[in-house]
Amino acid sequence: MAALLDAHNVRRSAHCAAPLTWSDEVAAHAQRWADHLAANGCRLEHSGDGYGENLAAGTAGTLSPEDVAEMWYRERAAYDFATGGFSMDTGHFTQLVWTSSAHLGCGVASCGGLDVWVCNYDPPGNYEGQYRESVLPTSCR
Repeated sequence: MAALLDAHNVRRSAHCAAPLTWSDEVAAHAQRWADHLAANGCRLEHSGDGYGENLAAGTAGTLSPEDVAEMWYRERAAYDFATGGFSMDTGHFTQLVWTSSAHLGCGVASCGGLDVWVCNYDPPGNYEGQYRESVLPTSCR
């Protein structure tokens, strides 16, 4: 999962967010949730267990760690940096670059020809009222 951590940190750097560090504890939680999702038909649903969480799914073997991070990051095109705020269209992106998230852990599991990816972030992001200071534009440098 080093490639997934690296893919996150490259994108975070563009938004002046400090690099994430890998957490085996957070990764174990993410893997347990990925296994749970796979055991239940790979229907994507959030764990609600206190971590920030991004989910992705794709045809088994087709998504690389880089692809997963880029899928979430592409949502930046729909994000309004001037006003901030949560949107279902940008929530993966905002969690990925949330400045106060410090630790990452991810897991992947397969079922029915799909791979399901779970990444958890500690501390979580996407807090209403904190977007403008926690999701920075690439012009932050």
